[in-house]
Order: sequence, then C-alpha cells, then structure tokens
Amino acid sequence: MDEMERSDIEQDIRNENEQSAGSSEQNFEFITETIKEKPINKRRMFLKGLFTCILALVFGVIACFTFVSLYPIFNEWLHPVDNTKVVTLEPYEEDMEPEDGENGDGEDKSDNMNNVSEITDTDTDKDTSDEDNITGDILLPEDDADLAENGDAKGSNITAETGAKPEIITQVVETVEKDLELEDYTKLYQQLGEVAQEARRAMVTVTGVSSDKDWFMNVYENRHTCSGLIVAENGMEMLILTRTSIIDGSDHITVTFCNGERYDAVRKKSDPNIDMSIIAVNLDKISDATKEACKLAELGSTKSPYIDGMPVIAIGDPLGVADSMAMGQITSHTSVKDMTDTNVSLVTTDIYGSSNATGVIINMSGRVLGIITQDGASVDAKNLIRGYAISDLKDKLEKLSNGQEIAYLGIIGKDVPDEATEEYGVPQGAYVRQVVIDSPAMEAGIQNGDVIVKLGTTDITSFSDYKDAMLKCQPEDLMMVTVKRLGRDEYVELSYEITLGKLSK
Repeated sequence: MDEMERSDIEQDIRNENEQSAGSSEQNFEFITETIKEKPINKRRMFLKGLFTCILALVFGVIACFTFVSLYPIFNEWLHPVDNTKVVTLEPYEEDMEPEDGENGDGEDKSDNMNNVSEITDTDTDKDTSDEDNITGDILLPEDDADLAENGDAKGSNITAETGAKPEIITQVVETVEKDLELEDYTKLYQQLGEVAQEARRAMVTVTGVSSDKDWFMNVYENRHTCSGLIVAENGMEMLILTRTSIIDGSDHITVTFCNGERYDAVRKKSDPNIDMSIIAVNLDKISDATKEACKLAELGSTKSPYIDGMPVIAIGDPLGVADSMAMGQITSHTSVKDMTDTNVSLVTTDIYGSSNATGVIINMSGRVLGIITQDGASVDAKNLIRGYAISDLKDKLEKLSNGQEIAYLGIIGKDVPDEATEEYGVPQGAYVRQVVIDSPAMEAGIQNGDVIVKLGTTDITSFSDYKDAMLKCQPEDLMMVTVKRLGRDEYVELSYEITLGKLSK
C-alpha cells in the first residue's frame, strides 16, 4: 500500500472518530442544566417570624406561670424546712428527804413547839373552854429586857418605843374527833377517780394492724393494741411512747386519743432494751378538739428513798381491759433489771393486775412514776403490777424523741462494791459481768471481769457514769475504751479503739 492510500485511510478513521464524539456529546446534552436562585418571599418570611415570636411569648408566659406555681413545692422538696424543736422532758419533781428540824410537810418542828397558831374552830357547837381542848397559855417574861427592846420575838407585841408590858397570848388548839361515814369513803374514791381521769388525758390506745392470708388466700387483718403515753411534741409531731412488740411487723399504726378520735402514726426510734418505741402523729392532722382534750404527761420522780409505801394508781390497761384503773401502794423500788450497756430500776406495787398489763403508774398528783412492764416477772408475782422507774428512762426518752439512735458497745455490767476495792484492790469503774456475743466489745477484745475506767475522755468511776457516757454517744463513733484487767499480781491498764454500733433487736 502506498503512502497515498495510507493517508486516506487515516483521514477516514479520524473523521469517523470525530463523528462518533460529536454524536456522544449530543446524546448527553439532557443532563446539563442551569440552577437559578429562588426569589425571596418577604411577606411569607415576615409572617413566619411573627408566628415564631408569638409562640415564644406564649411559651414564656406558660413557663413563668408554671415556675411560680411549682417553685414553693420544689423548693420545699429540695430544701425542706425543719421546724422541729429539740424535745426536753419536764424536770422531775424531786421528793427530797426532810431536813433535820422539819416534819414531812416541810414545816419547822420548832414552830409546833411554840404553839403559835391560829385558833381553829371547826365545830361552833363545841365548847372551847373545855380544859381537854386547851394546850396551855404562853407568857412572855416581863423581866427580860432584851426581849422588850428587841420586840421581834414570836407572839410579842412589845416595841422599844412604847415599852409596853408583854401581852398574854393564849393559844387554843381544838381536837376534833369525827367518825368516818360511808359518804366520806365514797368521796375519797371519787377524788382518786378524778386524779386518774385527769391523767388519762395523756393516755392513748395504740393499734398495730398487719394483713395476712389464710390457706384459702383470703385476706384478713391482725390487730394488736396497748396503751401509749403522750410524752412530748416537737412543733411538727405529737410524740407517743408505746410498746415495740405491739407495732413490730405492722403495716400501719393507728392512735386513738382520749376523746375517741383516731389518727395514723409513724414509727420513729426504738430501744430494744426496754421494748419501747416512739411513734409520731402529725400535728397538722390532729383536730383542735383533740388537742384540747389531750395533754402531755407529767413526769414524777423515783429517786427519793421514801417512795416505798406511797399510794399509787395504775391506769391504761393494768387489768387487761382498756381504760381500766387499779389502786395500791409502792412496795419496792430497789430492784434493778440488767440490760445491754445499761440497767433500769423497777417500781413494784401490790396491785393485782393482768400478766399482759400496759400503761403507767401515777402518784396522787397524777405524775407518772413508772411505765408498766410485766416482762421478766417471777412466776409467783407475774400478776403484780410493776414498771420501769421513770427517773431511769428520762434521758432515753429524750434521745428517742429527738430522733437519735442508741449507741451500742455490748456489755452487761454493774458497780464495783467498796468492799471489793478495799479487800481485793479492784479499781472503781464499770465492772464487766458479761460481754455480749458478736458485739463491738467482744470483737475488740474486752473480756468478762474487766473494769472500764475511761470512755473516750470521760472518767468512769461507776456503772452509772458508764450509762450516762454511753447515752451521749452516737452509733459509728470511734471511741477509745480504757479498761483495767487483773494480771499476775495487779490490775494493768489496756486501751481499745472501738467503733460503736447501733442497738437493734
């Protein structure tokens, strides 16, 4: 093939390629487009902006209204205001031992010797000139110049200015003998009933209600009741002392006041040692009529050594019947019940009651002397009413009423007798009779026979000191307990760092 033909062929191929490329460009021209900006609709944009502003305004108004309405609720929820006040039980009325020269009524016996008293005329028909009714005449000595100048002797009308002679003062004491009638006997018991009725205003009936199912899946309720005592109020709640075993396991607790009105209550704190709990009723829920009908209990004193033989009344449920009462006298107050980290004196009476009695023992002034308990009574005395001495419970009740837990070390102890100190050299302190199993004391290494002489920085010289110191402690407190333990020849001092537990059942 010559060059001419080759060039013609190449030219034809190029022409075909150009035509093919041109047809390809024509085939894909439909995907080519020109994008133009959409014109702005100013009116529509203005309406949308106006609508958005209106919605924002409505939302803001609703949000403000909601905030103002709910702010107090959320503020109270997030930052609750505690209006409760610290509970302090009323001071006890101490029965002090009569001092020398005074009789039981607190009057000076020397005044009776002087016979300076008013003439008592209880029977106008009685002849006061009867020699049997005259104790005698008292003459002031006329020749006593000191008395005449002083002028302040008993029964004397002499003054230094007048220089008058002493008068003869006749003191007449009339003895009235009267036979007691049945009316007097009835009146006496009516007065005792009035004392009990007034004290009942501080009593309530506590009911623990729990639900259960029988074999056939029928739901029924269990109700257990006992007497309760209104001990205090903290500004928010009325606080009531009741038996723990009655409300344990209850689904809810109700309190019936002396006027018959009933309210729900909640359990606060408990002391398993004495089987006592504090429950509370919201003051806002109690009607004014109930507040006027009831009152706080008045507490007496059991510290006096002269309360044996004192006439008392048992109220509440002493006879196994609600709102019953019985009368008798205190027969003993020296019996002591040992408990974990404490002990409590018992007030015993000659009142025959129920072995399941609850309530309180009051004196003739209506003051509470004991909280009835029949736990641990001997078989031959299980029906004689007795109670925890109120003087030994005061600090515990204050602590429970203020919502505080009872701290727990775990010993049962007693005082060290003076004879043991003198004869055997046992140091004074809280003698450990028994260490409770699995207690903080046992885990730390305290043993039976140790004598606790210091709790923290507080010196312990008796078991009473130990009780008082423990009441000031709180669970989880880290306490340095110092004991003295008998070694080979003498007592040696040991210290233990112990974290106190919480007393629980």
